[in-house]
Amino acid sequence: MTSPDRSMEPAAGDDLVTAAGENLVTAAGDNLVLFDIDGTLLRTEGVGVKAMLRAFTELHGDLGFSFEGMEIAGALDGLLFARLMERHGLPAHDEAHARFQRAYRDELSRTLTPDRVRRMPGAAELAHRLAGLGAATGLLTGNYAETAMIKIRAAGIDPQPFPFGAFGTDGPSRRHLTPVAIGRARAHHGRGFDPGRVTIIGDTPLDIDCAKAHGCRAIGVATGPYPVERLRSAGADLAVADLSDTAMLERWILG
Repeated sequence: MTSPDRSMEPAAGDDLVTAAGENLVTAAGDNLVLFDIDGTLLRTEGVGVKAMLRAFTELHGDLGFSFEGMEIAGALDGLLFARLMERHGLPAHDEAHARFQRAYRDELSRTLTPDRVRRMPGAAELAHRLAGLGAATGLLTGNYAETAMIKIRAAGIDPQPFPFGAFGTDGPSRRHLTPVAIGRARAHHGRGFDPGRVTIIGDTPLDIDCAKAHGCRAIGVATGPYPVERLRSAGADLAVADLSDTAMLERWILG
């Protein structure tokens, strides 16, 4: 009797691997992953800050505008505007803020050329991979919405995985941005997200704080000004040197 040809049958563990992969894809849709921009997806190496200061000078003259003494890592652009205006005794009403946003947008568009922005290792690839698996992906950033997209495009990053987000005018502090981003994810995808399945990825303790304050998970990435140890001590559930290990991060986030 001729033995059946098993050459085309899966190896003993293949069905388990396939099932695990299918389960991961199925579970991906329950996840919301929110990415910070500066220091996480990319770095403008000071071009963004210089564009801001030039916008202030263009509108108000050379008053010696500087962020000296201000913590700008993880700060909201709207808050930086208000603090700098207050420092120089200038009115920070809505019209003044709108004028500043336009001037800053135009200056950043002019000066942030692709050769002056640096993509962070693995960050864009991770966002694309998670979105491709069905996870909801978006932004949680202190940037204004318009300048956020200018930076992303200048870095050569496809904005497709970031169809929604929370930005630097959506609240008075970074903690206020988390529920805004979750609400916009719900509106975009037509489904809610349990905070325990929301992961915020950022490079500062403020990114970690805005996650933990709302029962979300936080990944701290040391591609900004803070080392892994500092991000871990700030409460990150996972702290990594960079986001280049896509497979490990995918398993951690979706597992």
